[in-house]
Amino acid sequence: MISLILGFIGGIALGSIFPINVGFFVALIFLTVVFFAYRYFVDENSRKILNITLFIMFGILCGVGRIMISDLYTDSRLDKYVGKQINIEGIIVGEPDVRETNTKLTVGVRSVVNGTTTIPVKEKILVTVPIYPEFSYGDKVRAKVVLEEPGEFETNGRVFDYKGYLRVRGVWYTSRFTNVEFVSSGHGSFVKTLLFKTKRKFTDSIHDALPEPESSLLAGLLLGTKQSLGKELLTEFQKTGVSHIVVLSGYNIAIVASSIMAVFKFLPKNMSFGFGAVSIILFTILSGGGASAWRAAIMVLVALFAKKFNRDYKASRVFGFTVVLMLAPNPLLLAFDPSFQLSVLATIGLIFVTPHITPYLSWVTERFGLQEIVSSTIATQITVLPYLIYNMGVLSLVSLPVNVLILGTIPLTMSLGFITGVLGLLSLYLSFIPAFFTYILLWYQLTVVHIGASIPFGALNLPAFSPAVVAVIYLLIFFGLYYLRKKN
Repeated sequence: MISLILGFIGGIALGSIFPINVGFFVALIFLTVVFFAYRYFVDENSRKILNITLFIMFGILCGVGRIMISDLYTDSRLDKYVGKQINIEGIIVGEPDVRETNTKLTVGVRSVVNGTTTIPVKEKILVTVPIYPEFSYGDKVRAKVVLEEPGEFETNGRVFDYKGYLRVRGVWYTSRFTNVEFVSSGHGSFVKTLLFKTKRKFTDSIHDALPEPESSLLAGLLLGTKQSLGKELLTEFQKTGVSHIVVLSGYNIAIVASSIMAVFKFLPKNMSFGFGAVSIILFTILSGGGASAWRAAIMVLVALFAKKFNRDYKASRVFGFTVVLMLAPNPLLLAFDPSFQLSVLATIGLIFVTPHITPYLSWVTERFGLQEIVSSTIATQITVLPYLIYNMGVLSLVSLPVNVLILGTIPLTMSLGFITGVLGLLSLYLSFIPAFFTYILLWYQLTVVHIGASIPFGALNLPAFSPAVVAVIYLLIFFGLYYLRKKN
């Protein structure tokens, strides 16, 4: 099974990096068939090795086949309109992304009006509009757009593939300074509409009960809405290596999942399981459904099913299953979504590296879960840091102490913050009591981040380097962990 999973991931990676044609795919099929036939002419020991090779090759075949039928190898029906002003009609298919100075709308184009001719189209574009007037998910709109092909961004000598990032989300083109006209509402999914309205009211409740920037930090912890924190504060989070707490990472989802299951614990087991599982899925959708959130949600749900049916839960197997489950519908995640890549690396650190780190931290107290926080933080830093530096160019020297000081307070902050938001929906005055204690925790976290970011040389900007260097670093990490395993 591991061979098949690794082959599938390798096949997607191969097709994402190098252009694959039908001839190569047919040759791969032929080679697999030859290996399959050859296994009948070898001895038993050789056959075992050959069987593993066959599983890998079959996985590669499936991975290459899947990437070949993805958006990466297809053309958009909007290609001929690039650089031209056209009139479109479509539906806002995602939650509006409200920034400091503008709003980004993902519009599912349904038709292009070319003179007197209406051409049906089914593509997504990303349009940038002023903050006002406001639009909502499910709104039908008309717009005059000039389609632009997404380019690349360069920061600290690093090039960010914005085109690939948007392609993962099914978006082909962008348009700025767009004139959008509201037509009607109610064209989206009923469930998503209800969830996004609830999220909006809940966020407003938080902002009413708490001042800035504490309210925005809480919204980031609970719902992943980090944009309202502002660039300056987000830069401080990046310098101190704690950006993961405001992007609804697996850590946040795990806390939310535990809280949800605790809420339904009073119900009969079957009802508790059903309500808990559905609530976790709905919350993940409500949060925007990022790659890291879905990865954590799937792993939590598999753990619930394993517990329900008295099955063994092996995190490594579940992790492999989860990665395949996410890549099967959207193989572009592997090469073009940094959040997916970081989530996978962080999970590898937690599952495979933490057990090798913990024995060396026996001197750290287990009170308040401190030993677990320290070991998991070091483990994830080992697996994530090389890739993070390669992409961002920032090496945080204060990441470990800042994470240790903050992470232990996150669960209580999220619990009190959730209570604050819920009570605020009933009465602003009721929310003041939990809001007071929530504010103290949020203020503490922001203070730690601010102090950490202000330390001279606390974060170093490193020059860009080759992907080969990253590969060598990860090879050294692999051999180092292999040595530790042999030693223990």
